[in-house]
Amino acid sequence: MNDHHLARLEAQLERLIEGAFAHVFSRSIRAQDIILQLARAIAAGVQSGNDGDPRQYAPDRFQIHLHPNVRAELLQRLPELETTLGRHVVALASEAGYRLRNLPTVQLIADAALLQTGIDVRAEHQARVSQGTARLERVDSTPATPLMLTAAHAARNPQLVINGEETIMLTDAILNVGRSRDNQLMLDDPRISRHHTQFRQRGGVFWVFDTNSSSGTYVNNVAVREHALQPGDVVRIGGTQLVYLEDESSDPDVDGTMPLSP
Repeated sequence: MNDHHLARLEAQLERLIEGAFAHVFSRSIRAQDIILQLARAIAAGVQSGNDGDPRQYAPDRFQIHLHPNVRAELLQRLPELETTLGRHVVALASEAGYRLRNLPTVQLIADAALLQTGIDVRAEHQARVSQGTARLERVDSTPATPLMLTAAHAARNPQLVINGEETIMLTDAILNVGRSRDNQLMLDDPRISRHHTQFRQRGGVFWVFDTNSSSGTYVNNVAVREHALQPGDVVRIGGTQLVYLEDESSDPDVDGTMPLSP
C-alpha cells in the first residue's frame, strides 16, 4: 500500500471512529495508533493470485489484541464496532486496489499480556470460496419476478456492500438496480439511470449486466456490458460503489447484514 492509500485509509477510519475512540483511548492509546496498525496489517498481508488478475488479495480476517479493560470499555461504547470495521475494510481494500476472497471479519481480543497502551493487530486469509464457471446469456432490462436460488448451486451468501456502509444479501436470482422505484435496489444517485444494471445468478455464478444505461457500468474500473463476478470485484455505477462478496456462513443474517426485500 503506497503512502497515498495509507493516508486515505487512515482518514476514513478516523472519520468512522471519531469521538468514541478518541474518548475511550484518551488516557491510554490514540485512535491513530490502532488505525495505523490496521492499515499496516492490510498492506503487509496481501497475497498474489494465480488467475492472471494483477490485483492482490487483501487479508480478510483481523484480530485486534487490546488490554481487557480497554476492549471492554470500547465494546460497551460501540457494541457493533467489530461488524462495522469489517464492512469498512471492504471499501478500504478496494480503494487501495486490492480484492477480497470473503467478507472481512474483525475481532477485538482481550490480551492480558498487553499494557493499556498496547495494540497488536494480526491479519490472515480465510479459506477461498469455490465458485462455478457457467456462462450466462444476455438478458433484457425488464424487471423480472425474482427466482429463488437453489441450495445445490447457490454461491455461499452472495452479497453487495454499498459504498462500504450497507450490506445487502443476494437472496434472489435477479436483482435490478437503478433510480426508479420499480427496481429491487433503488439508488438515489442522479448519475444512475432509471434502470441501470442487473445482477443475475445462473449455475452458482452471479453476473452483472449493463441495461443500456446512460453512464455505463464499470467492474474494477473497466467498462463492461456483462461480466461474471468474483468475490472482491468492485462494480461502479454513477457515483455508487458496489463490492461483490461471498462468505462461508450458512446463516444469511450473519454479522448483522441486511437481507434484501423483494
